Amino acid sequence: MLGIAFSVFCGSLLSTYPVLSGFVMGLIGAVVTFVFGALKFKGPAALFFVLSFAIASGTPHTPSEAAIRGTLVLLGGALAWLIAMAGWLTRPHGPEMQAIRRIYAQLADMMEAVGTRDYEKARHETLIAMLEGEPMFAVRRHVWKETELIRRLERLFNQAHVIYQETDTWQLQRKEPPPDTVSSVVRSVSGLGTETGKLRTEGLMVPDDAQSHALLQSVLGLSATLEGVPDGGREGERMTGTPLQSIFLEAFDKNSLVFLLSLRFGIILTFAALAAHAFNLNRSYWVPLSCAAVMLGSTVIATFHRAIQRSLGTMIGILAASAILWAHPQGIVISLAIMLFSFFAELLIVRNYTLTMMFVTPNALLMAAAGSHIVHVGYFAGTRMADVVTGSLIGLAGVLILGRTSASSRIPYLMGRAIRSQSQLLAVLFTGQIETGLPVESREQRSMKTRLANLTTVYATALGELPRNEEELQRLLPVVWALEQIAYLLNSYSRSEGEERPGLSDPELACLLLWFEKMAQSADRQRLLPIPELPGLEGIPKVRHELSWMQTALEKSLAS
Repeated sequence: MLGIAFSVFCGSLLSTYPVLSGFVMGLIGAVVTFVFGALKFKGPAALFFVLSFAIASGTPHTPSEAAIRGTLVLLGGALAWLIAMAGWLTRPHGPEMQAIRRIYAQLADMMEAVGTRDYEKARHETLIAMLEGEPMFAVRRHVWKETELIRRLERLFNQAHVIYQETDTWQLQRKEPPPDTVSSVVRSVSGLGTETGKLRTEGLMVPDDAQSHALLQSVLGLSATLEGVPDGGREGERMTGTPLQSIFLEAFDKNSLVFLLSLRFGIILTFAALAAHAFNLNRSYWVPLSCAAVMLGSTVIATFHRAIQRSLGTMIGILAASAILWAHPQGIVISLAIMLFSFFAELLIVRNYTLTMMFVTPNALLMAAAGSHIVHVGYFAGTRMADVVTGSLIGLAGVLILGRTSASSRIPYLMGRAIRSQSQLLAVLFTGQIETGLPVESREQRSMKTRLANLTTVYATALGELPRNEEELQRLLPVVWALEQIAYLLNSYSRSEGEERPGLSDPELACLLLWFEKMAQSADRQRLLPIPELPGLEGIPKVRHELSWMQTALEKSLAS
């Protein structure tokens, strides 16, 4: 709301300075893209900010009305915000409930996949679900007192971590799925209401061996959690969120994909705005707007698809608008048509971009025709089509020129950085440097999270590059998964008390750090170097298993 109002204010203020306006438009696009990328916000990123700025800069040149226009947009945004937040009155913790349901459904799938070739994939998907839900349950400075419901959801989230770890231990020792009743109880959590609800755990029998006892006890603990009985062992454990300053500082790095994409977005958008002004195109703001919409594709292939879809949808939309404008509609007819087109555009935006543009284009043309009191069909249709095609081509060409294969070329380097950051956190955790659970994330922990996030983002982007080496990316995937599993395990140890973490002797630590460095060099250089044998790590067998699995995955990827 504030950002769009500010964009309208700046666009109106700079409407008489087209060159300066082009640079400011690029700056706004770059900054918003950076913020959305660093904070991992889902949505159209800079599109609506660029749209607001572009339309304001294309209105009649009256900079004196900039404050009035910005205020009106602010009021409209406030109304939209109130409507969007109305669900908080009835379901204030709806997103948290949805995250819990997804996590426990994935946990049940993971249990059923124990001992099969699908286990690693199921385990990875469960881990992703827990990582995506983690920001919702991180400690925040609450303005209002926490409700019993949110505390119960937090306990369920913490218990999911326990079940995940015990299931992984079962897989290492048994290589066969736990009893069906266990996974059934876990899956039933995803279907329960969170205000009330009881689990039927009477049929769960606890065998005599200690390992089975640990897994089943963690599942039995779900019943007490749902009934609101605190678990003393987990009640005090609270996750902490990463400070915004740290997030932005880590993202503002020359090797950060977020920084590079935002820089590319700003440069291409500025060029599109200046080019439209230089050629004195009618309704020139449609050029940078189309360019911004096309560049929303996270990959080259996605950008190419959006360029085709936007052009095709615009052509069809222009035909529909031409048919309506040919009848010279007035007043209520235009209003009803705009309402109808807006409804279908919002309905289809998450489904198909071509269909969406079929309704967005006539909507924009009707608004423009009604606002200017001109109903010359050829004027609006030709201008819109020429500007959309021009903007789409500029966006596609810019993406192809600036960074066609920038993602895949950075994977080895970022993989080496991620491995080194994990060695630094492991050294801090297991040498007695931290005696109690971390009240806030340590510098090493934040560094590891950021570098791993950069790696996974770059890998996902590389999958859509054109051209791309599909075989090479597939052989690196197990290494990325292994790094995510190690990061999760280290984060779990970081939340435990110091006396619960075994220490490492100096010889063990020295050998382990050498192992990490050799692994990092092998990943960075993409060739297999002599790697020393892993130390025993008897106190942390799960860590040793994950490290050994990562070594195997890396060696296979480099040998193929």
